Amino acid sequence: MKDDLDDRLRPIRAQVLPRRLLLELQDDALMGQVLRGNGPEPVSIDLPLPPLTCLDGQPLEKEPLGDLIGDLMVRDGLLDAVVLASLPEGAAEWRVIDWPLEAIPDDPIQALRTIDPPLSLAVPLSEATIDLQPLPGANPRMLLAVASRKLVDDWIEVFNLAGVPLERLAPAQSCRLAAVNALLEHTAEDVLTLLIHPLPGGGRLLLLRRAEPVFDWPLPEDDDQLVREVTRCVAFYRRRHPSVHRLRLLLSAPLASQDQLQDALGVRAELLTTQPFGSLVLQGLAMVERVR
Repeated sequence: MKDDLDDRLRPIRAQVLPRRLLLELQDDALMGQVLRGNGPEPVSIDLPLPPLTCLDGQPLEKEPLGDLIGDLMVRDGLLDAVVLASLPEGAAEWRVIDWPLEAIPDDPIQALRTIDPPLSLAVPLSEATIDLQPLPGANPRMLLAVASRKLVDDWIEVFNLAGVPLERLAPAQSCRLAAVNALLEHTAEDVLTLLIHPLPGGGRLLLLRRAEPVFDWPLPEDDDQLVREVTRCVAFYRRRHPSVHRLRLLLSAPLASQDQLQDALGVRAELLTTQPFGSLVLQGLAMVERVR
């Protein structure tokens, strides 16, 4: 009787107390937590994935992935929840674009496909899924993220196999940037911000002026090589932009070579706090959803 009553009340609860599962997809792991209203519950999903389940953002084992996600939803009692997911790091490319018109049109994605500017992307815009986010400032500039339509369709199939309603797929880069935007939007003009995101095989370096990304680069796994690569990228950027006088170093997670890097750059690192979210990507995913 109780189970039957719970089944009948579930749709009503879903309407009155809608729950969303924030899910960070990675090539080697899944991380997720429930978002109720504007606040997250503790991380409930933090699982490694077997090797080659995903590669460069592409799901290779779609059926096992779908079964796993579906089982996790059942385990955590999330059959009435919808999913907001971030694509793995390697799934999307991104660019900052100066809008070629005086104002951003009502349908900027279609307009961008029509203009088809030379952006040196691996996937033509005509064959891509496009995400556009406005950037702060007086000029009409946008952050463009592009992923293969087939890759996105494959992830949609994974969630269909899981029997899970998928409300949004967002690029991890856009989510991470949304999470740090408040820290950066009032930064002085002469400051170059370094955001380093450590990964199992190295990391990613993102250089920003205020909240605008200006340079994105992969980092090697070896500590000494990572420090050299970061200092080389910073020196390269400063040669081209002599107006940079100060540096700010942000870390999305602890970095083994942090002391060496601080000494090389002459600046103290700031370790970003994501609590109560499990990661910057999950935090940004919730923020991207709120501004849609």
